[in-house]
Amino acid sequence: MNNTHLEQLKKWRWLICLPFVLLFAYLFSPHTFSVFLLTVAVLYIIALLFLYGRASWLLFFGLSLLPMVTTSLILNFHKKFNLLDILVFMALFSISLVFSYLLARKKQLIQAPKRRNFPLGKILIGLLTLFAFSLFSSMIGKMLHSTGTVNQDALNELRKVIPIGIFAIQTIFAGFFEELTYRVAIFELVFKKQPKIAFIVACLLFAYMHGPTNVYSWLVYGSMSFTLTTIYAKYRNFYLNMSIHMLWNAIGIVAALLV
Repeated sequence: MNNTHLEQLKKWRWLICLPFVLLFAYLFSPHTFSVFLLTVAVLYIIALLFLYGRASWLLFFGLSLLPMVTTSLILNFHKKFNLLDILVFMALFSISLVFSYLLARKKQLIQAPKRRNFPLGKILIGLLTLFAFSLFSSMIGKMLHSTGTVNQDALNELRKVIPIGIFAIQTIFAGFFEELTYRVAIFELVFKKQPKIAFIVACLLFAYMHGPTNVYSWLVYGSMSFTLTTIYAKYRNFYLNMSIHMLWNAIGIVAALLV
């Protein structure tokens, strides 16, 4: 096979892989149309990430889910965390945190943190913007007679069954993992040369991963995603986004404890 043929295969790889994805989804997914389509979409995205040399995004994605998966697995075996469970969680959480950071540094997606990466004024503006959108979402929610989300209800239930320290770590540091996975890696790795596509994908993917089930929940997580994605698109500063996100989650925990 000469170089011309290889170039043609490379050019059309996005289409060539599609029949294999469809066949695999047909053979191994439940034969309901909605599940089949979802399986095709997921497999196709994974295939494209590999074919276009973007598969390392899957590592960031997997590492971002590791703390939550660890908590779920522990609760499947025990109704409450014991000392060993806490140690296991902290070990896997630390591995996930450190490896995610080192991988991002190795891929040159982020730089080493410096004082200028944490501009207090911009952090405050980001928090105030999130607060304004939160108030607006609450007003719309009352009009729609919907004031809660499935994701928030799940977090409230989780807070009742795991140590508050573990809950705080998992919730606050979600800001680190999610900004790295759904903002930095999308902009700087997957769609590095297509910033407009990166913006749309980052907005939608972050909101979707929070499990919206109705107009109100899409508004809550969509507005948060739009705000954080806009900030990253403008400043390309991971530490700015991380600070806003982590502080917002921390404020949410404090507010929940005071209720």
